[in-house]
Amino acid sequence: MPHDAGATEWLANLSVGYIVLAALILTIIRMALTPSESPFARSIAELVESLIIAGVLVFLIIRPFFVQAFYIPSESMEPTLMGHPAGLSRTGQIYPSEIHDHIFVNKMIFRVQEPKRGDIIVFRAEKKADKENTPPLENVLIKRLIGIPGDTIWVKPDDNGVVRVFRNGKPLDEPYINGPIEQQRPDAEYAVREPLKLQPGQLFVMGDNRNNSNDGRFWGSFPRDRVIGKAMFIFWPLNRIRILH
Repeated sequence: MPHDAGATEWLANLSVGYIVLAALILTIIRMALTPSESPFARSIAELVESLIIAGVLVFLIIRPFFVQAFYIPSESMEPTLMGHPAGLSRTGQIYPSEIHDHIFVNKMIFRVQEPKRGDIIVFRAEKKADKENTPPLENVLIKRLIGIPGDTIWVKPDDNGVVRVFRNGKPLDEPYINGPIEQQRPDAEYAVREPLKLQPGQLFVMGDNRNNSNDGRFWGSFPRDRVIGKAMFIFWPLNRIRILH
């Protein structure tokens, strides 16, 4: 699952309450420095005022409604989005270096248009998608949108025996995936054992790393109103900067 990431994860995860409290404390400091005629005090007061304005703008306006930063901790969307440690990963792969992509997510776009097939979306998953925690949590996940309302999805072997995703009876051309599905796990139930017809308001997603992704095959579809936004841009590390497709 992607994690919030600002200057640090902790900063990006700050609640509105903490932001308001910080703004109040800075305002008190600003007011205390205002009567002083010292050039140094005036400079500090101006800096504090700038911090108040920037903090309110970023945390109370931009982050909730427009753009939010996340970082990728897992391999489920590789090679599109990298998220692995150096050395042995949890999936058994060995990597020469650590890479965790940091991305910007557009939170406004789906207020004016519907998600499209192929979009990389961030959403708050239902508890049924959590296979690690007890009790299960509503984690924030990032996946590629495979099916929208009205679509029929079926993950099955093609005529050559290669497991592929069929949408509305036609196999998808997916150059972005990290290789074909080698062996379908026995707990892959949805759109695997039989075709899955998506009802109004339902979406179906899969990870680009099909052999190492906890996605819709294991917990089914999810409601459209749980979508947070669309992944638009990798901004870190520098050698990974790119627009996402």
